[in-house]
Amino acid sequence: MTWTLRGLCAAAVLLAAPAGSFAAERSVWLERFDGFSVVGDFPLGAATDRTDYQSIDPAAQRLYIAKMGEGKLLVFDIGQNRLVKELGGFAKITGVLAVPQLHRIYASVPGGGLVSSLLVGLGMLGMSSGGGKIAVLDSASLKEIARLPGGLFPDGIAYDPAERRIFVSDEFGSAVRVIDAASNRVLARIDLGGEAGNVQYDSVTARIYAAVQSHDDLAVIDPLTSAVIGRIRLQGCNHPHGLAIAPAGAIGYVACDGNNVLLTVDLAAARVLGLLRCVDDPDVLAIDPGANRLYVASEPGMLMVLDLANGHAPRPLGETFVGAGAHALAVDLATHRLYFALANLGGKSVLRVLASKP
Repeated sequence: MTWTLRGLCAAAVLLAAPAGSFAAERSVWLERFDGFSVVGDFPLGAATDRTDYQSIDPAAQRLYIAKMGEGKLLVFDIGQNRLVKELGGFAKITGVLAVPQLHRIYASVPGGGLVSSLLVGLGMLGMSSGGGKIAVLDSASLKEIARLPGGLFPDGIAYDPAERRIFVSDEFGSAVRVIDAASNRVLARIDLGGEAGNVQYDSVTARIYAAVQSHDDLAVIDPLTSAVIGRIRLQGCNHPHGLAIAPAGAIGYVACDGNNVLLTVDLAAARVLGLLRCVDDPDVLAIDPGANRLYVASEPGMLMVLDLANGHAPRPLGETFVGAGAHALAVDLATHRLYFALANLGGKSVLRVLASKP
């Protein structure tokens, strides 16, 4: 990946149209967004080659960070802005999700080294089930209580509170793993038929949605039966990876890193509402419903900011450079602060914290 500082980026908006087509197009420009101030860069230990997903437990005032390159799960106190704990014993960590209702933390552990790479290659040929794991930790003691089979490359994680089940995307295994949260037992492997991107739960439709990167669609999963019950064609998207779902309204937002676009999807009607040209190589998305904001982080470190006053038609406010490799973020819904773990800033890993300007 080449890290670049980007200036303004062209954005084309395809307006809502009948299902299966887009009838209109207009051009806008993403200007520089100057609505943040830097609260600080807080130490996260030695520099590494990559950090990944982050997840906040608001009640405990903790941010959990996947320090992917070092194979560590970091515990950061967002009230005191300090690193509390570095949890090791992982070859590599990608996804992480705190579930306060369960007092649990879930982490995707795809493995590392030559053996792991070989298993991934064999798995993509149908000759191995992979060596990836899903680690389950107690949030009070920070002790690992289970390590479950995760396939070839476990990544994104979602929680269905109604069925009390965890869903983990296995990117190169083209599947989603289903875990019973009560028994810490893998219940099913759901075959997606293509590379798995991120996975999310929608409370309105009571469905799990998984981006299928190699087929440019969203798989619709019934969390009770652990079966794919439908697909939403993502017209205009190349390689959907990032996915966020509005807390209410059955509206999804999909980042397509193959052609740098953001889709708005009506999940209940199973159709694309619109498409925006966005930052290069988009990755993790985050929503702050209290501020009516949608954030799109990217591999080069640009952040796209959108207004969600009308969730069916997000309005771009602009973009800003956060830091090289700032492709993942977490949002504190109480303070509206943004958190970005930077793998290497001047020879150290740091957590860059942004706050909205008054």
